Amino acid sequence: MTYRGKNASLRLYSIRFEPAKPVLVEDSVVLDKLSDHPDFEVKAEKIIPLEDLSVPQLKDKAKKAGIEGFVDLKKPELIAALKALEGGDVPDADNDTP
Repeated sequence: MTYRGKNASLRLYSIRFEPAKPVLVEDSVVLDKLSDHPDFEVKAEKIIPLEDLSVPQLKDKAKKAGIEGFVDLKKPELIAALKALEGGDVPDADNDTP
């Protein structure tokens, strides 16, 4: 979803929107409400890379994914944890096999 309004930034539904900067909105209720708003453009087919998401957005995704300790993670760590979860490559600290 991209905000096309004239404000420097806008906060709606606890989401901060900056003009012309895409924001991932996963809540379908919020998405429906904003898609009716004339200042927002919805591109449902576009997938935003994790690297382009802000730290609060990454933490929100980590929380929804059930990643423990996400609050203390930095952006690169959040991206790595989410990619590992998406790819099924969950690191196993107990695995001592060579």
